[in-house]
Amino acid sequence: MADNRHNVVKTFKFTRAEADLLKNSAKEYGMTDSDYMRFLLSQKPLDYPEIRLLISNLINEVNHIGNNINQIARKNNAGFYSRDDMDNLRAYMKKLINATRKVEEKIGDY
Repeated sequence: MADNRHNVVKTFKFTRAEADLLKNSAKEYGMTDSDYMRFLLSQKPLDYPEIRLLISNLINEVNHIGNNINQIARKNNAGFYSRDDMDNLRAYMKKLINATRKVEEKIGDY
């Protein structure tokens, strides 16, 4: 059976600036230097911390907008739907479309 533990040690030489960049990048995503290096080596776009963060933020934004849309739908069902609600609904949909496009543009860069 294959041993999946990380037991091979490699020694690399970095400039101080490169070492700082590695440490700061790893820290930004709550990873160790080794974990961050493994993510970069995997070359799987969805594994990149930057993409994971973008997608996580997009999901949160969609959830917030969904809650707002549900509130508008409740008001409509209760007979209290107003012109302002329609304007808000359009604004939420534009916000959702823009957030999705931003993530799509960023992911397209990877």
